[in-house]
Amino acid sequence: MNQIELLQNLHSLNENELFYKRYQDEKKHPDTFPAYLASLDMNEILEHHYVIPEIMETMPPSMKDEYFYSDSELGILLQKHNCYSPEFTHFHTYFEALYVFEGICRHTADGKTRILRMGDLCIIPPGVSHAVDVQDSSIVINVILSTEVIENVFKNPAYYKQNPLSEFFLKNLRGSSDHTFLSVHTGNDQELKDLMIQMMLESINKYQEYDAILYSLFAVFFAKLLRFYENTIEISSSRFSDSRKAYDISAYIEEHHNSVTLNSLAAHFGYTPEYTSRLIRKITGSSFMELLSESRMKHAIALLKSTSLPVSNVANAVGYESTENFIRVFKKRYSMTPSAYRRTANKNMIL
Repeated sequence: MNQIELLQNLHSLNENELFYKRYQDEKKHPDTFPAYLASLDMNEILEHHYVIPEIMETMPPSMKDEYFYSDSELGILLQKHNCYSPEFTHFHTYFEALYVFEGICRHTADGKTRILRMGDLCIIPPGVSHAVDVQDSSIVINVILSTEVIENVFKNPAYYKQNPLSEFFLKNLRGSSDHTFLSVHTGNDQELKDLMIQMMLESINKYQEYDAILYSLFAVFFAKLLRFYENTIEISSSRFSDSRKAYDISAYIEEHHNSVTLNSLAAHFGYTPEYTSRLIRKITGSSFMELLSESRMKHAIALLKSTSLPVSNVANAVGYESTENFIRVFKKRYSMTPSAYRRTANKNMIL
């Protein structure tokens, strides 16, 4: 893909956006909207990870980036935020940056809604609940940044200096910050737009040494921000204890998915199992078992796609003592058995 083709794609509605646009149009007609929802193909909805607040099965239980981005090995992922997609609150296990390439969008965090305009960059650290709303053909680019990428850039003596951007990243890496997000106002800066396009092209095309080039462009982008726009940086501070607890609990379940129990989770955080159960429901909207199942299914998908392990071994590796129970849970979620999924994934590279 070249730059002209990428810009054409950004200015066109993709398959997901066409779906969401029709969803928004149908929602304007309360009398016929229930019939529209009933007509949707749930297998297609779940396969494409469409989020429809009126259908609880489509709401990702833990609201983690892994639900939306299946390949996080590189550490930097760039893609257009779906126009017309419904606004919903979620939090991330990575840093997320929202860059308004054209138009405007609404961003809600710490209980306040703000309008982001062309050239605005908003960075949200892990564990902060927020919501994004793009209800027209504005172009907003999501940049997902792993903690490893942030560490490589902002702990590198060649890049690190005492400035608001470095302090924001490093404090959040240590979990010692109460900052909910950082925003920078760059206006119609064509140089920064070009850098964003170059990063997207490297991410899409994956030519030789693309990862090294992508990391370098990322560092240049943030160096340019500091050179020209350091005085426009705004940092929002708020004590987000529930968001941090949600992140910490989800991260622990993620790391110990094959062995964690409600009792061991409660003991780790110094709570009773009953309190832990209520806390999880309060701050995530899901039960402990729903979060655990989500994590186990994600790891099972990775093993089915990348290894030839028998299904029984996959089940055991992600924490299921019973292969039959694993197959039952997997089939309920993905409408196919693990073996069928592996065959389909190998053939079509789905999910």
